[in-house]
Amino acid sequence: MQSKNKITVVGRLRRYIGSTIEVHLIDEQVIKGRLVQVDDDMMNIFLENCIDVGGRSSPAAVIMGSSISHINIISLPVSDSLDEQVFLLIQKNGEMSVDEIAKILDAKANSVRLALNRLRNRGMLSNSKERITKKARR
Repeated sequence: MQSKNKITVVGRLRRYIGSTIEVHLIDEQVIKGRLVQVDDDMMNIFLENCIDVGGRSSPAAVIMGSSISHINIISLPVSDSLDEQVFLLIQKNGEMSVDEIAKILDAKANSVRLALNRLRNRGMLSNSKERITKKARR
């Protein structure tokens, strides 16, 4: 049951990637920054453009999941279109399947397919990326 709850929390946090959040630690410190990623296994949180309660800034921080008391969402993420998000993922790893992309972006597989088609039609995917994506989809 505990692992199911952990997955639920990680899934919920992933929806806020790109958001500004406040992470309250069990030692009563607070770190504010833009949420970049959440680790599945340990629920570690990766932040950018961080500021702590003392006003010290840092370009990035990794916060161990075991040290987190709670998290406040300060602002919602700046919405990148689905096409842009898919494009960025394909650029990083052209061998991802449609289902993998959909899972990462918390989107429907059909929406990802449509985004890939729009990217191809606009010429934003090179032929090599296009072939890799089709191959991975099978």
